[in-house]
Amino acid sequence: MTLTQTAVLVKRGIILSVIALILGLTSFIGYKIWYAYYLASLPPVEEKPDIKFGTLPLIDFPKSSVSSSNFTYSLDTTTGGLPKVGVDPDFEKNIKVYFVTQTFATLLSPERSSDLAQKFGITTPPEILSETKYKFKILDKTLFVNLDNGNFSYNNSASVSTETSLDDDDKLIAGFKQILSNLGFLKNDLKGGRMKIIPLRISGEDLIPAQIRSEAAAAQISLWPDPINKKPVLTADFNESLINAIVFGGAGNLDNYLSLNFTYYPIETSTFATYPTKTAEVAFDDLKSGKGVIILEPDKPQVSITSVYLGYYLAENYNPYLQPVFVFEGPNFVAYVSAITEQFQSLGH
Repeated sequence: MTLTQTAVLVKRGIILSVIALILGLTSFIGYKIWYAYYLASLPPVEEKPDIKFGTLPLIDFPKSSVSSSNFTYSLDTTTGGLPKVGVDPDFEKNIKVYFVTQTFATLLSPERSSDLAQKFGITTPPEILSETKYKFKILDKTLFVNLDNGNFSYNNSASVSTETSLDDDDKLIAGFKQILSNLGFLKNDLKGGRMKIIPLRISGEDLIPAQIRSEAAAAQISLWPDPINKKPVLTADFNESLINAIVFGGAGNLDNYLSLNFTYYPIETSTFATYPTKTAEVAFDDLKSGKGVIILEPDKPQVSITSVYLGYYLAENYNPYLQPVFVFEGPNFVAYVSAITEQFQSLGH
């Protein structure tokens, strides 16, 4: 073989190698593009609820005097329809259920209850109602304390003067939180919670809502825990929380309190399980069929629903699980419907 033939063969080999390299690179790049497109076209992996708490007890809703099936409903939301679970913000397809801590009496509980009574100006020894329930009383003042969880109810039957001037809302809120802090009961998750003030005026021997703020001599103050995942914590009375007080004048003085009720259960936001959320359509059907509970009863049989959202229901009696509910709200109307599908709830749990 001559040198010329050898050079031709080498040249051909180089050309073929370059062509093979280009074809290989093109094939590799084409495969990568196809694979990326393939992955992008796959449906997203659907997260499954873990159901770690097993079957849940039915929510301990308050007894309603009327069935939710007694009304006819129109949807007058801003969209004209219901929210889409799994699509709309704050309507996740799998929703969290949180564990609620139960506390128990300790050897120091009787002493602490006596210290609490003294802060209210009650210096008499307690009447022992049971191993975990104490009653303190002196003159017009009565205090009930649950030694298990530290919850209490205070009442002062003293009369209110019609000349009493009520502080403005900001001062009432600040005073109420300061009193709870002084008593040692302003928990961290109460510091930023929703508050509601209802001005009250004197009518005979009763206090009733005042239509004009200047007529008010007292006020009912309610404090709810902080929202959880942007969802409000709700109670059996839409306008009154489990932590509430009636106060005249200013809320910064404990002597001005006619009542102070404190029912609190620690919600463990780090301990939760996930469950499938009902669709809003199913929840609405439940409402219409009588499976909802009327919290604020309307004065007409035709109800206009202007807002639908998710919240968490906190009952007055201890329940180990904080469960989500659909809230249907409209003018002078509020109703709750459980947001967990029925197959994961049991009456006998």
